[in-house]
Amino acid sequence: MIIFGTRGVRSTKATGNFNCPQCELNREYRHRKVTQFFTLYFIPLIPLGSKGEYVECNHCKGTFITRVLDGVKTTDKKAFMAMYEQAIRHVMVKMMLADGVIDENEKIAVLHIINKYGHNDMSSFQLEDYIKQVQTDGKDISTYLKHVGPSLNDHGKELLIKSALDVAYSDGHFDDTEKELLFKMGEIMEMSSAHIKGLMAEALEKMN
Repeated sequence: MIIFGTRGVRSTKATGNFNCPQCELNREYRHRKVTQFFTLYFIPLIPLGSKGEYVECNHCKGTFITRVLDGVKTTDKKAFMAMYEQAIRHVMVKMMLADGVIDENEKIAVLHIINKYGHNDMSSFQLEDYIKQVQTDGKDISTYLKHVGPSLNDHGKELLIKSALDVAYSDGHFDDTEKELLFKMGEIMEMSSAHIKGLMAEALEKMN
């Protein structure tokens, strides 16, 4: 049986030091490029084109659009990272609330993601307060996501979708309301439905 498909292969274009918006310190970075390859028996053989580029901090592993290397003002970086962190918090809690049931495993997943990718750690007590806030404020996922989505590269967008999938699958169920929210995230970040479906399939495959 012949097994073929496609996958993204990452390579390093350049390295150096930059002011990491997430660490807020001077850190070493890698300028990464993702190339889509045709694969045969899982071996990448034929390059099909670039899927994008991003900058990765060697310390916190945060990823950023390449213009972070262009001398953007520190105040602009801080403003973006604050909005990015707010988007992560809001979207992950919205995903947890999508099916109408708050599961303890979902809370653990949400807290892990917020503290992994956010700059300001959140305690379990703070999460409880934030959940109540999100339940009553009436803001949808576009409130913060629409401000950060256009500035994220493909890798950054996929990271948000995969994090939301981790939350959705953490209670052992994945229902239509959660699926609908994922497609809404993709729409806001200008990702195709096929792209979202591919990430869903990838997440499900890893679980099995």
